[in-house]
Amino acid sequence: MRFISEEEVYLSEKKFSLLKNLPEEIKTIMLGCDTEFLHNKDEAVRVLKELSTLGKDVSIITKLSLNDNFIKELKEISNEMSKRYNFIVFSVSIPCCESSKKWEPKVPNVEKRVNTLKRVSEAGINSMVAIRPLIPNIHSHEIDKIIDLTNPYVFGYYSGPLYLKEFDDALLSKKESGDLKLNIEEVEPAWMPKGNKFIKVENPALMTHLEEKVRNTGKMFFEGAAKGIEFLRKNKNA
Repeated sequence: MRFISEEEVYLSEKKFSLLKNLPEEIKTIMLGCDTEFLHNKDEAVRVLKELSTLGKDVSIITKLSLNDNFIKELKEISNEMSKRYNFIVFSVSIPCCESSKKWEPKVPNVEKRVNTLKRVSEAGINSMVAIRPLIPNIHSHEIDKIIDLTNPYVFGYYSGPLYLKEFDDALLSKKESGDLKLNIEEVEPAWMPKGNKFIKVENPALMTHLEEKVRNTGKMFFEGAAKGIEFLRKNKNA
């Protein structure tokens, strides 16, 4: 396990100066993909205000509950960005429902996350749900429940594989992986430093179910947040 310091999560002056020189082709700054960006909300607001001046879209993903004051500040930043034809996209991570106590024992429950999503969406901020990772051994009815609970508040969903350092019998055993006919592959993810090997686990049947369920509700399904933001940008510019 790697512990991430607050210095790594938030921006130093040096890091911000580097972001100011991002090439034009990079359109989006992604926050909170591998860390909880909103853990320190005051610092998160400071960083967002700085990033909002760079002419880039900003993506935030969280599992935390947000209070009304923070959502109000987020909306104000979003309004300022829209004057420069940029936007914030807000994602809530909800990979499971009934299984959350097993897979996510230390994060706010699903009801609290849905409530946060609802209030952010009602504030007029573009929102998505990340059903990511797609937990390969949950029942499809959990997927259905996530979508039913969140569908009114989002323009789309995205998902992706589960990455493990090793199998854990309490979560997903090798035997269960075989019984479920999961796709298992050792990989070095592109988003990790070279030499970091993970076990990538995929359940193609469950992914197909997720995609079909989303599209049957009239919403969009994306491979990742970046694709969702690309869709939104094209749609707004149409």
